[in-house]
Amino acid sequence: MPKRTTHTYSSEDANPDGPDSDLFVYYCKYCGSHVLITDTQLQKIPRRRTDKAYVLDKKKHLARLNVIEAGKVLLKRGEGKLEKQFRMTCMGCELLVCYRSVEDLESAPFIYVVDGALTSVAAETNPQDAPIPPCISQLEGGLVQVAIEVEDRAQRSAITRVNADDVRVTVAAPAARGEANNELLEFMGKVLGLRLSQMTLQRGWNNKSKLLVVEDLSARKVYEKLLEAVQP
Repeated sequence: MPKRTTHTYSSEDANPDGPDSDLFVYYCKYCGSHVLITDTQLQKIPRRRTDKAYVLDKKKHLARLNVIEAGKVLLKRGEGKLEKQFRMTCMGCELLVCYRSVEDLESAPFIYVVDGALTSVAAETNPQDAPIPPCISQLEGGLVQVAIEVEDRAQRSAITRVNADDVRVTVAAPAARGEANNELLEFMGKVLGLRLSQMTLQRGWNNKSKLLVVEDLSARKVYEKLLEAVQP
């Protein structure tokens, strides 16, 4: 299981100067979960040339992170050069939101905030401002496609998570002989208020990854209905 944790990085120079100091709160752009509190606006700090990530200097700025430790990744940067990234993801949807260059949290001099991952808009207080995650996409002809990860042989049919990559759905039926697919379609029809004739499952009839294509609903409406149905 990923380690879920809250980290506070600061120095004497980074501490806010009294109760009237400005603090800026940033949220995950896709699920609205709180990720970062800092004493500077991201658009005012330097950015990396390679990936445009914001460079948050812990010696200069306060950085309170509410994230999941997601492990180390090696990236090739130019000929013969490797870059280590110790990644951190959103606690709500596990979207990559920031990373650091060294494993030890306390000694990491910078936090790199992924370009486009955070927003200053609190989606919890204004759901209409929450962007639609990439797992829900608008297709031509008014169709909407939803990427779904199915867990079969569960206790009940339920939507347990909507994140950037997929919608996680549990069904009681086994995957064998398409039983899970039939239950999935019936359940999603109830959630979205659609008939079976308005939905199609594409690819993955024998694995857990599905693409559900629906008619007569906008991507925004699909997103809202899925969020309303989530039962963690």
